[in-house]
Amino acid sequence: MRRCAILMLVALSFAPLRGQEVKNASCPSTAKLDDLANALDAAVSGPGNKDRTCLRAILLPEARLSPIHKSQDGTYSARVLTVDDWIAAVAKRGSATFYEHQIKVTTETYGHFAHLWSTYEIKSTPDSKPEMTGINSIQAVFDGSQWKVLSILWEPDTTAGPVPQKYLP
Repeated sequence: MRRCAILMLVALSFAPLRGQEVKNASCPSTAKLDDLANALDAAVSGPGNKDRTCLRAILLPEARLSPIHKSQDGTYSARVLTVDDWIAAVAKRGSATFYEHQIKVTTETYGHFAHLWSTYEIKSTPDSKPEMTGINSIQAVFDGSQWKVLSILWEPDTTAGPVPQKYLP
């Protein structure tokens, strides 16, 4: 009986992850954790007004995207965005492009969750010099077939200062 109760708790804990998957054959797979950073790069990069189906496919619907920013009074805080908030904010750029590329990713996992600490570069075109670097702190959950992002917290070098050497490739 106890074993049945434990199995039921495990099944219920993953129930919110099922049935919410956005499927698109052209989106990169996130079946392996090593593929998640590349899938995120592909999903966020490009024109501001591009289709975000692939982004939705790798983020949980409840995901939060939180950049650290400097307020006018000089304090720093996280701006907590829903998936829809982030998409709407980026869409305001219209056809203007930016490209994010993870240049170093360190992962730690336990059971069905992971933390990715990644250093990123932002470019205006895939072949241009980096205009900005920063750090992403990504939490992800494995639903049994795909890794999904629960949250991303990031800060660019424009507010934090240069990325320390230990976080660079």
